[in-house]
Formats: sequence, structure tokens, C-alpha cells
Amino acid sequence: MLSAEVCRLLGYWVSLGGGQTIPERSALDLRQLSSILQWMFILEMGGDGSLRYRLAGSSLESAAGCGMAGKTYSEIFSDHEQAAIMEELYAVALVQSCGLLRTGALSFRDDERFEMEVLALPFVEARAMGGIVLVGVVRPFDSENMGFVDRWGGFRQELSEILVVPSPRVMGPGQLSSRVQAALDLLSIRIKALDVHRLLEIDRKGGVPGLMGVPSVGLDSLSGEQRQTLN
Repeated sequence: MLSAEVCRLLGYWVSLGGGQTIPERSALDLRQLSSILQWMFILEMGGDGSLRYRLAGSSLESAAGCGMAGKTYSEIFSDHEQAAIMEELYAVALVQSCGLLRTGALSFRDDERFEMEVLALPFVEARAMGGIVLVGVVRPFDSENMGFVDRWGGFRQELSEILVVPSPRVMGPGQLSSRVQAALDLLSIRIKALDVHRLLEIDRKGGVPGLMGVPSVGLDSLSGEQRQTLN
């Protein structure tokens, strides 16, 4: 089962109409998300096409050992192939105005490994490049950085699943570069769509013991209108 923080943001986004439409950034009331703010971020596309963090929560910045606001995605994950995959996936998600959920692992050192879940959901914001920002949350992890040591470029990622969150638009393999698609094939990752309502139903019931994996559906099972956005 996904973390409570991921389910909290997803449920709130759906309550604003997410999934049927793309909510306005002005409708986002962070007071309603105070319990997860330290793990949240806002990602946008810069005028040069780079991905840039507009904001990041205190726990994320503490783990990184540096302020994240204004930093680009590639600055943080500067030398990791799987980070390059995610950078393109986030860029396509911004262009397509859809959400993205990734699962896997995160580490800063060879002797540590944390489960990783990152959910990023689209919001309309007229002043943003392309008119969309991604508001996201990271599953909490316990990485000690008492000295606030700068760790830029030291993050290592392992990808397990990539799930599109219909918004109602989606993205698919045909919109990715051949390089990224080949990398996903090598990792045996097939992009699927998150079954949002099934996940939230499970969350409301307190989770299901023994549930295997995240509720998802194949992209080919989406509605005709959604499949058109894959072309």
C-alpha cells in the first residue's frame, strides 16, 4: 500500500476535481495539507526547457543539505541515468498536463536504502511555462544529515514502477525518446495508469493486508478520449 502522504495529496487533488479536470493552482490550500508540507514540492518548466523546483519542503531540503528552490532537477540528480529518465518523464507529464507516480528506492550512501514513492500532480497556473506546474509529495524517509551537508548530485535512484495519473490526459511510450524507452525496456518497466479510485477506496478502508502492488490498469484500457492523447 502506498504511504499515507501520497494518498493524502492524491485524495485532496481528486476533491478539487483532479482526474476529471486539472485544478487551478489558486485552489490549492496548503493549510489543508499541513501534515505533509515538509515532504512536498512544486516543479515547473523554465523558459529554457529545464525542470526547476519552485518550492520544496523542509524535510526534503534537510536531506539534501541545501535549499532546493530555484535549483534544476538535473543539478540535484546530476550523474545518474535513472534520474535522466525521470527528468524526461516529468517534462512530458508537464507538457501533457498529467500526473505521474513512481516507486522504487533512494540512497545517499552505499550502506543505506530507502523505499521511494513520489507523486506529482498537475495544476493550472497561467504564469508558469506551458500553464502547468506539478505539485508533488515524497514518501517520508529517515536520512540523517545533522550537519546539513550539501548532497547535490549524490542522490541515487532505483525505479520499480512508473504509473500515469489520468488528469484526464495521459502520456504513453510513443511520447518518449527512443533513449528513455530503451532504458525503461532494459529495466523491464512498462508504463501503466494508476487506478485512482481503487487506490483511494483501499486507503479509506485502511489498506488491504497482503495487497500486491499498486492498483493499476493498462493504458489500452483507458477511455477512447484518453487514448487519443497517447498519439
